[in-house]
Amino acid sequence: MTQPMALAPAEPGERLGIVAGGGALPRIVAAEARQSGWAPFIVPIADGRLYDWSAWDHRSLSWAQTGDVFTLLRTHGIATVVFCGTISVRPDYRSFVPSLRTLGMLPEILRMVRGGDDSLLRAVSGSFEVRGFRVLSVQSLVPNLLTPDGVLTRREPTGPAAAAVQRAAQAAQQLGRLDIGQAAVASCDRVIAVEGIEGTGEMLQRVADLRGRGRIGRGEPTVLFKAFKPQQDERFDLPSIGVETVRQAEAAGLSGIALTAERSLIIESEGVIEALDAAGLFLVGVSDPTMGDAR
Repeated sequence: MTQPMALAPAEPGERLGIVAGGGALPRIVAAEARQSGWAPFIVPIADGRLYDWSAWDHRSLSWAQTGDVFTLLRTHGIATVVFCGTISVRPDYRSFVPSLRTLGMLPEILRMVRGGDDSLLRAVSGSFEVRGFRVLSVQSLVPNLLTPDGVLTRREPTGPAAAAVQRAAQAAQQLGRLDIGQAAVASCDRVIAVEGIEGTGEMLQRVADLRGRGRIGRGEPTVLFKAFKPQQDERFDLPSIGVETVRQAEAAGLSGIALTAERSLIIESEGVIEALDAAGLFLVGVSDPTMGDAR
């Protein structure tokens, strides 16, 4: 499959607002966007405020100031935005004093935060779009982050491990339909763990604990599957892995990882593949997660 080209600005130097959470992804997006001719303006929020953005044109916003984002972006001539990065804790808007603009938006904000992650992200994007902003996906700006179809590591899933990919894929798809999480761990015979509000990392810690207590057999190959939700908007929160995911998977005693091909992200893929090969784990992109076909 031909790799799509990164989306270029209408004219060189067009402003791009990057609403940045935590992790490596916002920095990757900013660097790639600048190389493609955009002029990024970073708006760190939540976990993103822990990073040093001093080398970039930026303005950090606390949760109490989030209602100021639209005026901030317009002031900097920005009509196009992208959301990326992790947010580990949702805000409690009742627990702090909001800015005047945030106060005016509180009814809208409180409606947004009631549902699961997918419904929240749809509501946030709708809030930007109704105010005239164009909302892009991460993969439109950095298409080389997308997971290719097929096996990406030296090790391949065969026998029980291949069957575990299928079972984990089916579990993750059912989980996604309920907008609960994106990930599941399974063996060929049973589902071991599913991701809830705690996230993939803490789920894998539970799997490591289960294995340590003998609840998972030594000869029972287990696989992590991170799946694109059936109803998910492709512009937001695609399932993703990085080197830390590999470390956690190895600690949990997994045999490998599988992702929805072309609808998931591998962050810093060279390091991820190198870490997987060193650990003896496989990575496979699955084109049809409902079938879990890892061939």
